[in-house]
Amino acid sequence: MLKLIVLLIVIGLGMALGPQLAGNKGYVLIAFDQYTVEMSVTSAIFLGFLALCALFLIIWIIRWLWRALVQSSGWWGSRQRKLAHNNTQSGMMAMMRGDYQHAEKLVSKAAVHSERPALNYLAAAEAAQELGNDKKRDAYLDQASKVAKDDKVAVVITRARLALRQGNQEQALKDLETLTDAELKQPQVKQMRAQLYQQLGHWQKLVDLLPEMHKAHLIGETEYLAQLSNAYQQLFSHMATTEGSDAVAASWNRLPRKLKKAPQIVKACCLALIEADDSRAAYQILGDLLSKNQDPELLEACAELKLSDNHHLLLQLQKLAQKHAQNPMLKELQARFLVREERWDEASTLLQSANELEETSQRLSMLALISDKQEQPELALDYYRRALNFSF
Repeated sequence: MLKLIVLLIVIGLGMALGPQLAGNKGYVLIAFDQYTVEMSVTSAIFLGFLALCALFLIIWIIRWLWRALVQSSGWWGSRQRKLAHNNTQSGMMAMMRGDYQHAEKLVSKAAVHSERPALNYLAAAEAAQELGNDKKRDAYLDQASKVAKDDKVAVVITRARLALRQGNQEQALKDLETLTDAELKQPQVKQMRAQLYQQLGHWQKLVDLLPEMHKAHLIGETEYLAQLSNAYQQLFSHMATTEGSDAVAASWNRLPRKLKKAPQIVKACCLALIEADDSRAAYQILGDLLSKNQDPELLEACAELKLSDNHHLLLQLQKLAQKHAQNPMLKELQARFLVREERWDEASTLLQSANELEETSQRLSMLALISDKQEQPELALDYYRRALNFSF
């Protein structure tokens, strides 16, 4: 629009001044070195007008050429991006089919013009590992690290996952530990850390991590308690073997009150103390809970106690059995401690009562042993036969 206005002004001035200058053409002399140009003022104005028009034309042509070049470049770039997108998709499909050689070729070729080149290099790294080429895998991972901007976590997780797939848990954990505290809180990272801690036997770290996962709803209540109790069992057992019962007791004292009431955790701690030849400390933990609780986990831990004097424990079990007369496990547990004291008659009575509630091959075998001790071979043989038949 501005150009048109300028052009109209020039034309208007020419039309207004032209007739006046026609009678008085004037004189223009242009001298340059040894050359001179002479013309009238009217001719000079006309030539200036032509020069201005030529300048506008040249500018328009340059702009048109530039626009055409940009559009052509954009079209070519769009074509390359589209081709890269298609190659990436084809490469991913080849990965799903297990054609890793073709997949690596496609995704690596498309990486240069891909919208997310880091994704291509990560896929190529996975394909290279499947082909057994660790050198190319590492090169692809390095390329992914260079081009990744906001996807550094994805690169680290992929690197760790590939190391884990090769059975290199130490390297996988080392990779994950390069992440920041905020990045370590991401769900996928937490799940991988939990898996690695379990495989490497880092039980204290696993114990610290599991509550975070449970709070973030990454693990259900049942699985949480199962994994936590197993982690504590392994942790307490390791402490009992390497540091003794004092270390186990100290770790128990640091537990939250809620966990001290969880039967699975109590059982894990007590078994570790028993393993460290400190049944007395284990009984101190079990004592208060046994007075009010008939949980199978607690009873199983109680069965492993090796006390020098079972008198107080038997009294406690008798009181508990009076409250829960239909619990065969309680009767069997009392019988076990009576057998240790060679009180055969009382043990036999309790086991027969337990068998009436729920017959098991283990109780039948114990009855056979007691009958043999009581010099009743025929009865012992009958119990052994029933226990054998029960097993099949």
